[in-house]
Amino acid sequence: MLHRLMVAAVVVLLLAPVASATDIDRHGTFTQAGAPASAAAKCKNFVGTDDNRSNCTDWCSSYTEANAGTSCTCDEGACPDEPAAPAAPAAAH
Repeated sequence: MLHRLMVAAVVVLLLAPVASATDIDRHGTFTQAGAPASAAAKCKNFVGTDDNRSNCTDWCSSYTEANAGTSCTCDEGACPDEPAAPAAPAAAH
């Protein structure tokens, strides 16, 4: 019984990275229509039901078709998981 439990644990440990790799968080960067070429790309996070590459690709395709001159790239890790907190104002003395 203990032998079977150990074998099952090893199998789970071997398959866990594969399952994790197929469900990685994906993000997309895009530029706004009419933005100057030097403008930084904005981030669009895909979470929950949108957490897969095809939904990101579908969104980017629709966005670039509707907004001529824009760009959009689906890329894992392109954007932070959480938006950066606003900087605190300097204290006046």
